[in-house]
Amino acid sequence: MKINIFGYNIFAKGGTSRSNINLVKSLLEIGHEVHYFNYQDYNKSDITKLIIYEGLSTKHLHIHQFNSGKELAHGDLLIITRETFFNHAYLVKKLNSKIKIVGEIHGPLEYINENIDLALDCIDCVRVSTARIKNEFIAKYDYHRVFNQYVNAQHIDLKSEPINTKRNFLIKARFEDEVKDISYIIKLFNYIIKNQIVDDAQLYLIGYGPSEMLYKNLINYYHLNDYIHINEKEPQSYIYVSSSPYETLGYSILETIAQGNKALVYYGDDNVLKDIYAPYEAIRFLTKDMIKDSKIIKDFLNYKYSHCDRQKDYRQLKSTFKCINYGQEFLNNVETFSSSQHVKVKKIHRHLGSEKQIDIASRLKESRWMNLIRKNKYLFNKCKTYYEKRTHMSYIKNLNQIPVDDDSIFIESFHGKNFSGDPKYIALAIKRQYDHKKIYVSSTNSLVDMEIKRYGFTPVRFGSEKYIKTFRKCKYVFINGNSWDKVYKSSDQIFVQTWHGFPLKKMVNDLNEQHERQQQLEAFIPRMKKWDYILTSSDINTTLLESAFMLNKNPNLKVLEYGAPKNEYLINNNNLQERQQLQLKYMYKIDDDKKYILYCPTWRGNQRKEVTQINLKDLLKYLPENYEIIVKLHPNESHLRTRYNQIDNRIHCYFNELVDIQELYILSECMITDYSSTIFDYIHLNKPVFILQEDEQQYKQSVGFYFDLFEVGDFLKASLNEHMLAKQICSTDYINYSKVVHRLMKQDSSKSSEKLMAEILGEPEYPSSSNCKQQIS
Repeated sequence: MKINIFGYNIFAKGGTSRSNINLVKSLLEIGHEVHYFNYQDYNKSDITKLIIYEGLSTKHLHIHQFNSGKELAHGDLLIITRETFFNHAYLVKKLNSKIKIVGEIHGPLEYINENIDLALDCIDCVRVSTARIKNEFIAKYDYHRVFNQYVNAQHIDLKSEPINTKRNFLIKARFEDEVKDISYIIKLFNYIIKNQIVDDAQLYLIGYGPSEMLYKNLINYYHLNDYIHINEKEPQSYIYVSSSPYETLGYSILETIAQGNKALVYYGDDNVLKDIYAPYEAIRFLTKDMIKDSKIIKDFLNYKYSHCDRQKDYRQLKSTFKCINYGQEFLNNVETFSSSQHVKVKKIHRHLGSEKQIDIASRLKESRWMNLIRKNKYLFNKCKTYYEKRTHMSYIKNLNQIPVDDDSIFIESFHGKNFSGDPKYIALAIKRQYDHKKIYVSSTNSLVDMEIKRYGFTPVRFGSEKYIKTFRKCKYVFINGNSWDKVYKSSDQIFVQTWHGFPLKKMVNDLNEQHERQQQLEAFIPRMKKWDYILTSSDINTTLLESAFMLNKNPNLKVLEYGAPKNEYLINNNNLQERQQLQLKYMYKIDDDKKYILYCPTWRGNQRKEVTQINLKDLLKYLPENYEIIVKLHPNESHLRTRYNQIDNRIHCYFNELVDIQELYILSECMITDYSSTIFDYIHLNKPVFILQEDEQQYKQSVGFYFDLFEVGDFLKASLNEHMLAKQICSTDYINYSKVVHRLMKQDSSKSSEKLMAEILGEPEYPSSSNCKQQIS
């Protein structure tokens, strides 16, 4: 039989490449002619090395560079080993209706993009790893010609003796945090080291990929350079660690336990790895709960992997993965699952190949009439304007063709720079009460991704093509600023604006400076007209926003005075248990004697080297030893983080991407700020607020205030002298701000999110829990 295999790159390292090599070997062993088509470019030396290193017979093996896809049709069987290549089945079936086509699913179903055309009407059968995945595939695609068979593991050398270690841990994977979640393991080790749960634990990360810089930043951020090592010499004995949310087998896990090492494995959001590895004594399962996992690690280090346990695992591994005739079993499955139904070709995709498009564009560019246009400035500008107009019209038309999904929700906090504020707590409320809704969250980088994934939501990179498509498909958009102009708005979408703070400083239409006011208004009003709802905390809050944003310009806008969900969190969670959980998250250990001062400076709109004239180190000298300072910088001044994080061990300044300021409110004893709207959130806790006025007159003249803060509440003016300020802090531990809250934010309540959800999404499917609390991980 002539068998064609189409893969991405058999010469690269990785599980799919290893699977393809083993599959080729098993088919050659039973006498078949194998033609492997490699999508990626390669050279002759790559083939030579592959043949030598893998001991491949070249008599019946032929390796080709993939070209147009037509060559795939010349054979009896085609095996496609990458999901994004399945659509080549259309052309192959058109050219050769008798060829059988097998599609191999190597990636988790969760990662198969809904826009990928699997061409299942042209695929004779599909191979997946486990019975669970088979059932899920059938349910998801209503396609029944599916068989489950593990990938060929014939390269694995089974060792009969166990290996134990007291300190070394290893992760060997592609550095792609979205699919590997190695960042969680780094955070877990930070917790273990800081709390001295394990003595001298060493974690080795071996790999490459786009998240390498993220891992280096986290290691530096947590000061773990003595404990976590990237691409250093691999230890001989180790406990392997896998934290991927989804896997279909996990070759590295299998190779590890085959050698006799132990492994810590997250069982997966889909439980696939638990199905595969639950029988093994060498495996323990992680939970993604930091406290539980730290105990699991400690206990696993102390567990001696005995000879008896190893023999049990050895027998299990041999019976499960050491298939005597893998190739024949594979072909038998293909025959069984593809023979019961004749595959009909329903459609053929016709399109110009990329090389053809490039050739046409190149010839047009060099044509005589194009040169004439380029030389005539008037004609060139006219053509350019026409082209841009047509391109824009085409772009809008394509956007409007994206169907809106009623069950998809888009969340954006601060343009994706952070996952916090009202949008975050709205997302959590939706998750609690409307379980079937799919929630996507805007993110500018991998640090924000980490926070989003902690809560089980899907991060989407701000500004990407995926962002645009995801944004446009979501029926409901919850946002605390202006939406990105480039995504526009579908007529079927609903925008809910929460804004990001109660206004103390004048905004937009109320700015003192006329030119700046007019400039901001012209940009702001078209964006504001997209809003369907705006959430406020009181009639005064509404009045101020109506003035600042000229809300009367949007007659369809509905104002919802339901209160802020972010402050619902404060109202429901101001207790010792929550504070301890947050202390674990930010300080990595619980110490009830510690007192934290939260300092929140406002952005000044200019580049400055420091945010205050107060010497924070001197301030600490006048405070008791159990006092520490948390500096929460404005996102636009995050470049100052390293400066403030290095002043003193008692001064903390975190990545803004990893911080939820509502949590810092709960954690702290008091707050120092200047003109920040954080004041109006913080006073819900009746903790002291010290107003630091270092440039009041200048700020008042350039920006302006809606009202005098000291006229509405008992706010304390912070002394500019460090000694006096320390005395103020130590002598004040409580101020009753209830009158201010009632006057300015009287609608903030423990049920704010429920009222909002009922208005926007209808009555909830599940009763609301009493708070917004999430596990710290």
